[in-house]
Amino acid sequence: MKKILIIILIILAIVGVYFLKNRPVGSAPQAAGMEAMEYTVWSDGILSSELPLLLDFGSAQCPPCNAMKEDLVAFYEETYGKVRVLYADIWKDPSLTGGLPAQVVPTQYFFLPGGKPYQPGEEISKKILFMQYMYSDSGEHALTGHQGMLTKEEMYEIFRDMGVDV
Repeated sequence: MKKILIIILIILAIVGVYFLKNRPVGSAPQAAGMEAMEYTVWSDGILSSELPLLLDFGSAQCPPCNAMKEDLVAFYEETYGKVRVLYADIWKDPSLTGGLPAQVVPTQYFFLPGGKPYQPGEEISKKILFMQYMYSDSGEHALTGHQGMLTKEEMYEIFRDMGVDV
């Protein structure tokens, strides 16, 4: 009888450890219905979208990402059909950056319809610190991003600066 009880306790301990190790650590924005970016999306031409695009690179285990999640999900829900918002957990799968630089999470990138990079105006650049990348051969603007948290109000300001009616 003692042997059976010990075996049952060992099995329960193993099952408990399994569930503990495999529980979700945080809840990613797609848990709230946001479109999750998958690796194949890059080959499906997300940059040729007819809508302006916000790419958010984050992680469910990242405290700043989780702090920004509520605003990101609210912005997604309120601008659905006007702005495409994609979220990728790049700690889970770093290849989801598609080659875009993402040194910290959260990091966001902004594109106009058709994949042209957003170029911030002078006024918004005084409020929000953007990273702007240029092509080394031509000096032409290649990419605009932001590192760190954004509020919902800042997201609205960015897309209004793009000329989007949000």
